[in-house]
Amino acid sequence: MSAPTKFTGLILASGVKQSDPTRVVIEALSPFSVKVLSSELMHVRDRFIFSLLIELSPDHQEAIASDLEEITKAGEIDVAYEFAAFANPASQGEKSQQNLRIVARALTPADLLGVSTPLNGRTDLHSLRIYSDGDLQVADIGYELLASELEFVSGQIKAAIKGLGLAGAITDRSEHTIGNESVILDMDSTFINEEVIDLLAELAGVGAEVAAITENAMQGNLDFATSLKARVELLKGKPASLLDEARSRISLTAGASELVAKIHSHQGRVGIVSGGFHDVIDQFLEPLGLDLVKANRFEIVDGLFTGKVLGEIVDSAVKAETLKIFSQGASRAIAIGDGANDIAMINSADIGIAFCAKPALAAEADLVINERDLRYVELILGY
Repeated sequence: MSAPTKFTGLILASGVKQSDPTRVVIEALSPFSVKVLSSELMHVRDRFIFSLLIELSPDHQEAIASDLEEITKAGEIDVAYEFAAFANPASQGEKSQQNLRIVARALTPADLLGVSTPLNGRTDLHSLRIYSDGDLQVADIGYELLASELEFVSGQIKAAIKGLGLAGAITDRSEHTIGNESVILDMDSTFINEEVIDLLAELAGVGAEVAAITENAMQGNLDFATSLKARVELLKGKPASLLDEARSRISLTAGASELVAKIHSHQGRVGIVSGGFHDVIDQFLEPLGLDLVKANRFEIVDGLFTGKVLGEIVDSAVKAETLKIFSQGASRAIAIGDGANDIAMINSADIGIAFCAKPALAAEADLVINERDLRYVELILGY
């Protein structure tokens, strides 16, 4: 059986930006019996482009064309049009509406080509919108794919994104919702720019020894709990007053406070789960109103570090379990970290983000952000 045919008109109007650039075209069409199938209005600097797809009777095309030409003759708006019979293609199976969002400092044609190449021959792009958010650029690419091709093509797109060093995420437009997310972040070198234990070690005069152990653990070459105990042992006998000095030296990663505010404004929850220490971070984080802060604690006796950690160590397994509990009832669970200690948490999340991460974590994450700016996360989540 042949596919149903519609007689359609494609209208494209452009001109200098005005208060309602669609009105003159819509007024010209209003006397006719037409059905609006789709439309889009776009502004570029001081210009506009308005596209309109209509279904109409073939008997009306000459009259509509005449009225559209009068608009062009008036001199303020240029109108182009095309009328044709259009046969809907026969269905090839269930399709899924997808959206690819890319965030970068600067987007090039080569970037756009690279991430969209896996779609060639499989689908037509439905939409491509590029815009600026402060000093960042965002590209939203809309397309649809056969359900049977989703996993393979999505894998190719994600590989292209990582290969180009971009930050990007794919969402199913029929399922994608914004709001009520739970977001868990690692603290050191993620939510803040520093490694607290390394700062303390530097102040205590054992910086080189502790930094070497930290790097080995972050690369995944040393069990985290073992490495933490070894680093804390090196602080034995040092004055606990070093905590105040370390606290004065830590700084939020760019975009951190903005990300927390944005998540809360969308009824979401945001927390920190850290292999660091409450003794340093609690007072620093208090003004942000976080929903959770989970970290370790030093054992301190008579104002001196004993070289021991109090209670259960917040390691990889604890981070993953904390995400699971914290995310109950949330629309999406997002985890963000930078080291091997975050792998289990990243793998447990709906979206696992490697942030300026070590290779071991980057290889496991759903997406990688290589810029030290947490606004990338805000935009990737669709806020």
